[in-house]
Amino acid sequence: MYDGAMRVLLACSILAACGGKPAPQPPKAPNNELIVGSFERHPPDGTQVLAFRGDGSFELFHDRAAQDKGDAASSGHFTIEADQLTFTNEKGLCADGPAKTATYKVVVSKLGIHFTKAGDDGCDRRATIDGQTWHRFK
Repeated sequence: MYDGAMRVLLACSILAACGGKPAPQPPKAPNNELIVGSFERHPPDGTQVLAFRGDGSFELFHDRAAQDKGDAASSGHFTIEADQLTFTNEKGLCADGPAKTATYKVVVSKLGIHFTKAGDDGCDRRATIDGQTWHRFK
């Protein structure tokens, strides 16, 4: 009798755990809000930091120490519409000629940002982000 009651209790517990609907998830914030912050790539891909600001500007730093000093390797403006991020470099790396602007498809979350080239990128240094995920730390 005890063995049968335990089986029924176990079955009821499993059904209760599996049968409930998951709690509704809040909607994801729009990418133009989620992108604001600092993201870094991890070795072996590099140690760079990419900081996006709410005013549409960005800065690229060699590492966190350079960010703390305000020593940007590159800076400019960005626009993001749906999942398309367009960089326009104005100072430093990639700021000259046709390499100045590039567009990437992005997946942005609270944890990080994943980049996929959406066209040609005339700047080989910037193009290294293609296929990479950078991790949010601020």
